[in-house]
Amino acid sequence: MKKPLVVAALAACAAPIAWSAEVVLFDNLQNGYANPGGWLISFVQSVANPFSSSVNGVLSEVRVALDPLTSLQQPAFYDVSITDALGGVPGPATLYEWTNVQGAGLNVLAFASDVPIVAGGSYFVKVAPANRAMQGGWNWNLAGDVGPFAFTYMNDWYTYEGVRSAMTVKATTEDSVPAVPGPAAAIPFALGLLARRRCRR
Repeated sequence: MKKPLVVAALAACAAPIAWSAEVVLFDNLQNGYANPGGWLISFVQSVANPFSSSVNGVLSEVRVALDPLTSLQQPAFYDVSITDALGGVPGPATLYEWTNVQGAGLNVLAFASDVPIVAGGSYFVKVAPANRAMQGGWNWNLAGDVGPFAFTYMNDWYTYEGVRSAMTVKATTEDSVPAVPGPAAAIPFALGLLARRRCRR
């Protein structure tokens, strides 16, 4: 009669627990960013940095280092978007977009709706001018991150290998792991063992 109590206690101790964890998918901002210094963002050029995902989850935060002023010393406004990847350049599918983002040096962008990502998926963070008259910049990273990225010329995307723009991309994922028995789990476990011992008597 008391055996179910033992089983339940053991099950409670060994059951997996799930929680939401934040994962950094890309980060070359750890050493800061060049200010001034970066890739030109203007009506003739947009720039996109690639990132990939090792988890299934949803994007939670993007940080990009954007010049606060245009070349005319006026406030700079950008359109920042998340796209899929197609042939090493940004694909046609826009997964999320922030419009008229005012450059603030370091811009921290949050998501108002879920943007799912999959393990093994490839994506881009794309920065474009908010208007044709604007000429600002996406600052370089100071972490020594050199690698492939993409830029536009005459509305076509091209790949380039060089110092990449500074950004951080984070996601939230749900993981399940075996629970480590702590004080709370030890109580039903001890009661279960006690009940089992009494049952044998």
